[in-house]
Amino acid sequence: MTPLVSVLIPAWNAGAFIDASVGSALTQLGDSLEVIAVNDGSSDDTSDRLAAWKDARLNVITQSNGGLATALNTAILASRGFYIAFLDADDIWLPGKLARHIQFHQDHPDIDATFSWVRVIDRRGKTIRMPCPRWRGSISYPQLLSDYVVRTLSAVVMRRRAVEQAGMFDASFVRCIDFEFLLRVSLLRPNNICAVPEVLTLYRRHRVQRTRDWRLMQEGWNQVLDSVRRRAPEQTTAMEQLARSNMQRYFAALAYERGDFGDALQLIEASFAQSPAIFLRDSRNWKLSAAVAASLALPKQALLAFERVAGFDRSTL
Repeated sequence: MTPLVSVLIPAWNAGAFIDASVGSALTQLGDSLEVIAVNDGSSDDTSDRLAAWKDARLNVITQSNGGLATALNTAILASRGFYIAFLDADDIWLPGKLARHIQFHQDHPDIDATFSWVRVIDRRGKTIRMPCPRWRGSISYPQLLSDYVVRTLSAVVMRRRAVEQAGMFDASFVRCIDFEFLLRVSLLRPNNICAVPEVLTLYRRHRVQRTRDWRLMQEGWNQVLDSVRRRAPEQTTAMEQLARSNMQRYFAALAYERGDFGDALQLIEASFAQSPAIFLRDSRNWKLSAAVAASLALPKQALLAFERVAGFDRSTL
């Protein structure tokens, strides 16, 4: 039988987390799904861990390392489901996630893609006090470009037709592969991406994560901006200033998280310089600016105390 949902799990050196990820997928929807895990040239025990699963719904594909986009494209080509769901090998789904998304899609046939709210966890599964977007309703291309509220591809479930219309993942991107892909999806038709307003995805943060390096993320973002300028020049130009301001804040947060406080300060200043009025209207900028200022003025123990009060939690990463 053709599965209702295909779950795509790209995995590279994910042995520490892959069992939790695969297990959380296989608890969804019973026999109505297939799980496709692509072992993208892992050198750790990812292959052994995947081989240990004895579930007919799990299809493991092993290939030489080609990067995230290539692994996702391999999984798409192997998938058969009417819906396609994405799950990073270090993230976890809560029980009932897919059922909730599928019901939403069936109730809203005009929606191409849905994304759930997320909660951030550390490498041991402990909740990290890190602010996460709580978007409600549909989101347009300009809104998505200006603020990537989806947060992680693991939150997303899409109709196969939308994946086929948007095209495959672009392997030329160094980072922000999911962002660029979802922007293409959002350009298919207005307001075709919508939030499922429940925490259904656990987004794991850890020290070897590909999104931890703000410089590579910045390089990826610049590639995304160049790409969407060509696809939707007028809409992109209208939102570029706000998008740049928000992304500089995001890079500052990544730098702060790594302890690169001087870089974080420069990135906050760059965010402010894009548009002081835009910067001052967003409370997230005030909060991060206060944390960066504290990091440069306070001794380590005092900074940790400040972070606990302010709701930051770097200690568990």
